[in-house]
Amino acid sequence: MDKFAVLFIIVIFYVLLLLIIRHFKIGSKESCINCNNCCPDCKLALNRIRRLNNDKLLRHFTFKIFEFKRYYCNECGWKGLRWENRYTANNK
Repeated sequence: MDKFAVLFIIVIFYVLLLLIIRHFKIGSKESCINCNNCCPDCKLALNRIRRLNNDKLLRHFTFKIFEFKRYYCNECGWKGLRWENRYTANNK
């Protein structure tokens, strides 16, 4: 099989996977009664922390479909990335 065709098929599947993740809101911000951005473990408020260089690189690998931000939970110690459900075309 042609190398270009294989690469093209892999890229198409990757983009489809990203769109499926976006559609099902996997890893997006969760809302609860107390706040608009809850910890996935303890359901209490998350606090923003500084992004890592890897987070910025991940944004480029996902074709800027997701606006990842890093959060930390003071209660249970959870750290991770979350993205907003809304999409803005003018992300920097």
